[in-house]
Amino acid sequence: MAHSSRRRPARGPAASRAAGASGPTRAGAALGLLGEVLLAGVLATVGSLLVVTAVPSVAAAVAHVRRHVAGLDTGVGRFAREWWAAVRALWILGAGGLALALLLVFDLLLASSGVLPGADVVAAVVALAAAGAVVVLLRAAGAWSDDEGTPSGARARSALARGAEAARDDLVGSVLLVVAVGLCATFVWMLPALLFVVGGLLALAVVGVEARRRTHAAADPSSRPPGGASGPRG
Repeated sequence: MAHSSRRRPARGPAASRAAGASGPTRAGAALGLLGEVLLAGVLATVGSLLVVTAVPSVAAAVAHVRRHVAGLDTGVGRFAREWWAAVRALWILGAGGLALALLLVFDLLLASSGVLPGADVVAAVVALAAAGAVVVLLRAAGAWSDDEGTPSGARARSALARGAEAARDDLVGSVLLVVAVGLCATFVWMLPALLFVVGGLLALAVVGVEARRRTHAAADPSSRPPGGASGPRG
């Protein structure tokens, strides 16, 4: 009789120790990531107190989460340095986002007042514009650093262009970011204290969506730019 070529699973104390070792390792990694996301959220909230520094704060939080995922050093001092670098590079995006938010709120209030006809249409357009702007700004914050959390040197214009391109080319990821923003808004509405971790949650969403996009791009050669380049890094 021919013997089966399949290997039997190892048994005994050694196998039990090997199987049990992976559990705590995964749990420890997950808890470590959770802790860094919470820390990044608190630091991003503090960094966003000036309002116009909200986008740079999220960019620094994204870099913080990426460094942890890559196994590199993280800490409050490192975050502070990255935050200041992001503020110098991206503060204009924060100012522009604030101006756009005020304009959209004004349009929404004007539509709800009944002065303009078609209030429902105006409200829908405002909601779509707000969602699009948030996605592009989050993508721009993600474009400020590479996969290991190192600042890419992108200035506001370059980061915005790359964020808009990513939002256009990865529509599923953009929808996921809108969902993430909606969930964060719901969390804060249910428990206002969660506002202090929203920055970290959004940073995690940006990192996850970008990782998903690159994984799909690697699996689908037709989606890569000509010459195999991964896009501009300026």
